[in-house]
Amino acid sequence: MKILVVDDEKLKRMTLRDDLRESNYDAIAVESPLIGLQLLQQEAFDVLVTDLRMPQMHGIDFLKRVKKEHPHITVIVMTAYASVETAVEALRFGAYNYIKKPFSSDELILMLDKLKALRGKTPVENTQPSLKTSGTNQEPSLYQTLIGKSQKIQEIFKLIPKVAAADSNVMIYGEEGTGKSLLAKTIHLQSPRQHQPYVSLNCYGLTVDAIESELFGGQSRQGKLQLANHGTLFIANVDTISLDGQAKFLAVLEDRKLAVLSEIEHVAVDLRVISTSRENLKEKTKRGEFLEDLYYQLNVIPLFLPPLRERKGDIPMLINHFLDIFSPHQAIRIEPDAIKVLTEYPWPGNVSELENIIERLVAVNNGTDITAEEIPIELKLPTSQKLENTPNLTSFHEIIKSTERELIAWAMRKTQGNKTRAAKLLSMKPSTFRDALAKHIHQIEWEE
Repeated sequence: MKILVVDDEKLKRMTLRDDLRESNYDAIAVESPLIGLQLLQQEAFDVLVTDLRMPQMHGIDFLKRVKKEHPHITVIVMTAYASVETAVEALRFGAYNYIKKPFSSDELILMLDKLKALRGKTPVENTQPSLKTSGTNQEPSLYQTLIGKSQKIQEIFKLIPKVAAADSNVMIYGEEGTGKSLLAKTIHLQSPRQHQPYVSLNCYGLTVDAIESELFGGQSRQGKLQLANHGTLFIANVDTISLDGQAKFLAVLEDRKLAVLSEIEHVAVDLRVISTSRENLKEKTKRGEFLEDLYYQLNVIPLFLPPLRERKGDIPMLINHFLDIFSPHQAIRIEPDAIKVLTEYPWPGNVSELENIIERLVAVNNGTDITAEEIPIELKLPTSQKLENTPNLTSFHEIIKSTERELIAWAMRKTQGNKTRAAKLLSMKPSTFRDALAKHIHQIEWEE
């Protein structure tokens, strides 16, 4: 891992450089952001460690420029003026973490070791190949990294550099919450088009007219196809586009031009399309619900992201990853018995659901280790075994209603009847929570 240290204090700067090198990190130290920017243009770095208060350029301005020009680099800020406000500001503009002066080199090295371990890059467990950006040798930031060491996810990792370089259209299949949009963005960031626009459109839930308006634009507004020109267009749930919309989309891909200004003029279109589908498009073409020619245009390179239940060995690594995101300045540990509960749960919402649960646990945590008792999976969400043992719940709506009631009852007990806190616990708007509570008020109990 290659580290760039930027600090105007010479003694601290040189001490950090030497200590990092002794810990087997490839470290370079410079005294100003301007020199740092020059070096970043000339060499590839994995991590930038920078002071916030420096002459010539403030650290926040330096951070924003670095993240704009080198979005994959991980940034750690250090300052003697640390406060909640400056820390939040730095994190908001893309910093991975911050460290308050005075600190020992060991503290920074521990942070870097943890970062390296989360990326799966430790010498003992070097199972995850680095996801290099084409032509830069840079790795994605912690927040944009697909994580896992299972065979199924490793197979995806091995394909990413080849798929990114091919510049062919890609179709990503998988259940909701498996990380399809993250994979699409990763492919773009490693492709020759990485410095060109990345434009996304989720078709799910949109009307026929809304989808076509978003794709093709209107008289005074550019559509996604034009906005993504020379770059990558990511279309989630492409299977929901109408046949008429599919025909127009196919015409653009085949002719490589797009009608604008009430279809009087045309602009040349050069883009890569990465799509996702929750349905088997091949089967939809057989049923006449999806144009076969469009299917072949989009399905040049098909990829499949496995559900989390098929790669349970990745769950502990994902838990640590989300703990690091949601509690970057407080060491919260999940005890083995709690990890066992989380690992055994089937996760119908996949990685997104796991992320939500960890965020919720951190939000209500008081700084102690998280135990199995704090993860009421059986109360919150029905497992496959639970569904199998409840033949009286014969309809989808009954199952949803029962689950909603259990969730609300758990939240009200957890917060001693505080509706505002209970809504926050379930990541719901207070008004939505109150409406849901009203439906089940006579069927649940809690102590205030």
